[in-house]
Amino acid sequence: MPSEHIHVLPYGLGPIGIKIVENCLQTEAVRMISAVDIDPLKIGRDVGELAGREYAGVSVVSNVEEIGSPSGANRKIALHATGSNLEMVWPQIKQLLDHGYSVVSTCEQLAYPWHRYPELSREIDQYASDKQQIVIGTGVNPGFVMDSLALFATSVTQSITRIYISRKVDVAKRRLPLQKKVGIGMTPEQFMELAEQDRIGHVGLEESLRLIAYGLNLSLSDVYNRIDPVISWQDMELSSGSIKKNEVIGLHQISRGIAAGIPIELDLVMSAGAKQEDRLTLETAEMGTLEIVVPHGIFGDTATANIVVNTAKTIHSFERSGLLTMADIPLARNMH
Repeated sequence: MPSEHIHVLPYGLGPIGIKIVENCLQTEAVRMISAVDIDPLKIGRDVGELAGREYAGVSVVSNVEEIGSPSGANRKIALHATGSNLEMVWPQIKQLLDHGYSVVSTCEQLAYPWHRYPELSREIDQYASDKQQIVIGTGVNPGFVMDSLALFATSVTQSITRIYISRKVDVAKRRLPLQKKVGIGMTPEQFMELAEQDRIGHVGLEESLRLIAYGLNLSLSDVYNRIDPVISWQDMELSSGSIKKNEVIGLHQISRGIAAGIPIELDLVMSAGAKQEDRLTLETAEMGTLEIVVPHGIFGDTATANIVVNTAKTIHSFERSGLLTMADIPLARNMH
């Protein structure tokens, strides 16, 4: 990593964005140019104050147009955390590119957008290439646990016969927006109605599936997605409110496909009271079954903020440009 500081711009100061700010404040190699958010209660305030830390001398602005360029800055990188839908956040990313920023985004659909949005992906790729900048989506999931980690693990194999990845998250320990996102407090009928409209569920699971196939240079077929509610068997109290027996306390989501004869299955449970665990299983012809298990799981919010900053470090001096994925860049790591 180069010796000069990496100039970054946190963009979007919700729960994840604030954690990104906290990381930046504690990372010697990183210098914040400013921070962007549209919340009137945050505009003009110091980012250190918003993060519950010491005064940092960096104020929040409402628009990237209000920010000047730091002297001596090489590649400037926006740490973008505003939404999951690529079509909705593309105007923000485009404006950042126009102002000379590469973009590391938590937008889940950006982890591997080429299938869901082929035309938009080509547009983003060309636009970023013309600006000689990088656009990349990452996070803990998608971005690491259910895709990048698996790709790196395959480096010790020769003949893979099956890939299975499971992640169990206790959403009772997570922020309220995530609890609502997985349907907590709904009736099963309400949940399934939204599921049929593709309006509920974890965004990015199929993107992880496709990123694995892409990273292995394999074509993916027979893709199957399913989502079901997890139902409470008793009354319970959560930070989001009281839950009655037979109400929804989360979701169980599956995405699977076949890549050159290799079954790949991603199995995600996000529910209140789930026993947290991340598990990667690779079945191979030459070494039998290989497993990597994180007994209590990787805490999503903190890990997402960390991988965003570490990905910024990784791409800072990377010579490619355009729309990239975690399979396209050098191994992201916590460089100092």
